[in-house]
Amino acid sequence: MNRLLSIVMRAARAAARIAPARWARNGLVAAGLMAALSSPAFAQYVFGQSTITVPASVAGGTVVARDYLTPSQLCYGTTCTLTYIEMYKYGGAERVPGPDVLTTVTGLSTRLIINGQTMMAGPSTVSFSRPIEIQLVSNGTKVVGGPLKANGATLSPAYYILYFSNGNTKYQIFLAATVQTIDGTCSTPSQAVTLPPIALGKLGAVGSSAGGVDFNVRLNNCPAGFNRVGYSFVPVGSETSAYTGVLPLGADSTATGVRIRITDANGTPATFNQSIKLNAYSKTTGGSYAVPYKATYIKTADPVTVGSVKGSVMVLVDYQ
Repeated sequence: MNRLLSIVMRAARAAARIAPARWARNGLVAAGLMAALSSPAFAQYVFGQSTITVPASVAGGTVVARDYLTPSQLCYGTTCTLTYIEMYKYGGAERVPGPDVLTTVTGLSTRLIINGQTMMAGPSTVSFSRPIEIQLVSNGTKVVGGPLKANGATLSPAYYILYFSNGNTKYQIFLAATVQTIDGTCSTPSQAVTLPPIALGKLGAVGSSAGGVDFNVRLNNCPAGFNRVGYSFVPVGSETSAYTGVLPLGADSTATGVRIRITDANGTPATFNQSIKLNAYSKTTGGSYAVPYKATYIKTADPVTVGSVKGSVMVLVDYQ
């Protein structure tokens, strides 16, 4: 079960005060998958070619697995520019418009995500410099384990074919892993996070952080049997920041020049939209886990004005 972490800051004339922040259900279970893969030139097997494990029963539209491809893999550069996307259900069987493409595994479809946007088939002028994401998504029926590899009768068993205007001009994306299922998922309990008051003078130059409070990302009652369990931070809102780990301002924020940053226990800013392995997870026993993080103020612009600052981030649990 995923939760919505909402950290709220309130500022007074000489000090900023943090109001309770809460986890709220968003009704989703998501999964992420990172794999180091080998492939022929101009093609990639996402999710590998061995076995992945996903929850058997989740709501329709729920993401149950994720994998990523970098620009250097796709177009041999730091930035790729698309010209066209082709999508094929069952891998090469029939062209479809998307965004959801049926796979050969009962209960699962796949989606292509670029720059955080769900893609459709057809002409495209999108440029990207960060990894693209391929998702496995529940289509509302119980997942029945089996191979994702396309029917051998198809001439080109790719689920996606991407065309670029630079570097490698054509790239095929295959799905070939075998899916097995487990009943159950990890759960994340509701919690409140409160940052302490801070004097405005504590915020120094733009980019400096101050204040803060420790909190834990909790994953409870994780079933045994998954090869990997992880989680990812997905910020709520479209506003971006030049600083890593900084949340977009909530719509009802009134202060300016300051936001909230999430860091790990070592002070390293959190990476968004990227699966993070839960190292403590035991495939043999399962269990409950707490991962330490910290929320701090960060000055993002001059001047800083008093008021409230709010930010939210979804925490998506992922499995392999």
